Formats: sequence, structure tokens, C-alpha cells
Amino acid sequence: MKYMVDEMIENLAPILREEGVDCRTIYEWIDGKRQKSRKIDDAEVRKFLKDRKQKGDEITLITSDRDSWRHVDVDEMPVIYVQNALKDYITRLEKSSIPEK
Repeated sequence: MKYMVDEMIENLAPILREEGVDCRTIYEWIDGKRQKSRKIDDAEVRKFLKDRKQKGDEITLITSDRDSWRHVDVDEMPVIYVQNALKDYITRLEKSSIPEK
């Protein structure tokens, strides 16, 4: 699986790469550059992801931007909304720490 992080959490990409995950920033995927040279809007990200999916190369967007998440999710493309992932993780932790009766 391949992953793309948005600019709000771009520092996550090198951390995931160190763990062997194919993860790049939106700039690395779309512009082929590590540095931001321009603003990439949500519509361009959606188009890029759709085009890649049509070519058989599915990329999961990892984002903390609610609008990006909703748009990509509506298009039925893979997306991880960081806030949901953290909420689910914390909920599982809380449930696992409840003592049994």
C-alpha cells in the first residue's frame, strides 16, 4: 500500500518511511519535489488520487483536514482521518483497561 500525507502532517512521512512504509507528502507525489513550491488545493489532490486509482495505483491519503477527508471519503477512495484514528485508538485503550467484573 502507498500513502500520501497532506501538508498539515507532512512530518509524518519521513517517520513512516523509516518504518518501511511507502509514504510521501503531497508535494513528493504530485510535484515530485520534497519542498513546497506552491499551494496544492483539495481538488488537485482528489484528481491526482482518482487518476492514480484509475491506473491501478491506489494511494491512501492520511490527513488531519476534515474537508479533505470528507471529499476523498465521498469519492470512495482510501483515506485515514487522523482524528478518527486517534479517537478509535484511545477508545480501544480505554475499553481494554476496564476491569472485568
